[in-house]
Amino acid sequence: MNIDDIKQLIDILETSGLESLTYKNQDFEIALQKPVTNTFIPSPSAPAVIAPVNPEPTSATNAMTSPLVGVYYSKPSPDAPEFVKVGQTVKVGDILCIIEAMKVMNEIKATQAGVVKEIYVSEGATVDFDQPLFVIE
Repeated sequence: MNIDDIKQLIDILETSGLESLTYKNQDFEIALQKPVTNTFIPSPSAPAVIAPVNPEPTSATNAMTSPLVGVYYSKPSPDAPEFVKVGQTVKVGDILCIIEAMKVMNEIKATQAGVVKEIYVSEGATVDFDQPLFVIE
C-alpha cells in the first residue's frame, strides 16, 4: 500500500458518515478514526449558562476539585433537588454533583466528611480538570 492509497482512505473517512475505518489486506492493515469532538448544542428551551468567575478556595486542603473536564450538574435531573447545598453536612462517599464528559454522567463523591462551606460552580457550567468545585470543612 502506498501513500496515495492511504490518502484515499482518509478522504473516504472524511467525506462519509463513518466514525472509523479499518482496511486490511495480506501484508498491510490500517485503522483510521475521526477525532472525538465534544460539541454542545443547547436546547432551544434552555437559556445559555455563563458561569461567573468564582474566587479560589481559601484552603487548598479542604477544596474538592474536579477529577475531569466536563459539564457540572448539581442535581440528578432538572426537577430534582440539588445533591448538596452550602451548610449541609456530608460524609465520605456522598454524591456532591455529576460531571458529564463525553455523554457519560460521572458521580463526584465526597472524599472527606464535613460541612459544605462553599460551592464554586454554577449549574451547567463547563469545568476543567483540577478546578475547585467545593470547600468542605
